[in-house]
Amino acid sequence: MHTRLGFIGTGHLASYTIAGLRRAGDQRDIILSPRNAQKAAQLAAAYQCQVVLSNQAVVDAADTVILAVRPPHALAVLSEITLRPGQKLVSVVAGVTLADLRAAVRGEADIYRSSIVSGAAYNTGPIPLYPADAELNRLLALLGEVVTCATEQHFDLALAPMCANGWIYPLVAALEQPMLAAGMPASKARSLVVQAILGTLAHIQHSPELDLNAVTEGIATPGTFTKLGLDILQQEDAFAPWQAAVQALLMAQDNPKNLG
Repeated sequence: MHTRLGFIGTGHLASYTIAGLRRAGDQRDIILSPRNAQKAAQLAAAYQCQVVLSNQAVVDAADTVILAVRPPHALAVLSEITLRPGQKLVSVVAGVTLADLRAAVRGEADIYRSSIVSGAAYNTGPIPLYPADAELNRLLALLGEVVTCATEQHFDLALAPMCANGWIYPLVAALEQPMLAAGMPASKARSLVVQAILGTLAHIQHSPELDLNAVTEGIATPGTFTKLGLDILQQEDAFAPWQAAVQALLMAQDNPKNLG
């Protein structure tokens, strides 16, 4: 049985979630806060949602509430609403712990953490969840592959690759730019880069036992174009900044004010 779903916050995360649910054929009632009135109205028109007058009105109308505001605003928003026993609150706000959420919220709702990336709009991508809940698993599975985390520490670690989602866009732009400059039509350059990445990821996904370094060495053999490019990347230590970025995210988990 579908439950009524409410959103506090109508930005990118809410948009991805709502689009993915409707793409999956889910027609449950979706209630939106007026936090961003223009965006809420657009979502309501595009995806048959209802906009109500306040965040509390969302809570009153919904069985499950998704908190999708910026990290610096999350606790203040929660302090202004009252949840009821048996209700579920799912925070997709990065860096705000369950302890902080429980301390801020009024009422006896069950509280969870999750995360959404842009692929959810197309029903693909990882969706970490903590703690486990069968009903939420069924809901989120409409949007991608749910990864239930055993501890909150594991959940926080899962946010690093989730944030890397936002780094892929400039990577694709960097890879396609030289082809565009050389005269390749934009649609073909984009397709070539995207399909090359998707093909590589499919190999990795379906062969979890792969030693990725060994596969790279087998492809980038002396005299190949792949080796030529890889040598340049390694000489520039191009992979170290990616690792540094992930480490920085992990260190920033305790200070959500920096994540807004």
